[in-house]
Amino acid sequence: FKSGVNMDFENRDRLIELLRFETTMTEKDKVTSLKSYVSRMPEDQKEIYYLSGESREIVEKNPNLEYFKKNNLEVLLLTDPMDIFVLPSINEYDKKPLKSIEKADLDFKKETIEDGKEALSENLSKTLIDVFKETLGDKVADVIESKRLVDSPATLVSGADALDPQMERLMKMMNQGQAGPGQKKIFEINLSHPLVKNLGKMVIADDKDPFLRNCISQLYDNALLIDGNLESPVDMVKRMTEIMEKATK
Repeated sequence: FKSGVNMDFENRDRLIELLRFETTMTEKDKVTSLKSYVSRMPEDQKEIYYLSGESREIVEKNPNLEYFKKNNLEVLLLTDPMDIFVLPSINEYDKKPLKSIEKADLDFKKETIEDGKEALSENLSKTLIDVFKETLGDKVADVIESKRLVDSPATLVSGADALDPQMERLMKMMNQGQAGPGQKKIFEINLSHPLVKNLGKMVIADDKDPFLRNCISQLYDNALLIDGNLESPVDMVKRMTEIMEKATK
């Protein structure tokens, strides 16, 4: 039925109206239509948001949801493998673009940072981001300040023209190709997170500190693990042991 959206062009619009999805606003196993989703959108929301993953339980723990939960913005949860072949191809519904919240080109409202969560100064933020870039090198497409994170220190997102992360995972599972240079992710860091601010203090003391660089690499591997693309858990565990050994001295 869902595949008909991409195959039965004569009935495409009618089929789209029949599509149903779970969302962050629905109870588990309860579904809603795109029309109902749009009817609940705030006036200033211009896009329809979605997030893909293997199950609702996994998707709901994705750090990229934090901004949307905080601002009470509904997100479609795509947990049926067919969804990721269907929804991006719709492109827009009711003149509203459909956007994966794992993409970098989202328009986030500027917010006032909560008390106790002041971000690093502009100069220190730039220096810290430069250290992140130097440490991670060509593993990432870019390192930028995150506007979507609330409680997590870092996350990985895809470029505007990149494959949806779930599509990339499915392609790997089917051995139809590995992520090449075009699939490098953008690493976003939360400059108001206590851990990131601690790293900022370390940069002031010594931006070449091996422990600082290890922490940055660990943050990156943590994000890879959540993203489902960690290829070397042995190296990650070894580094984590080294970090804990130093932290417990």
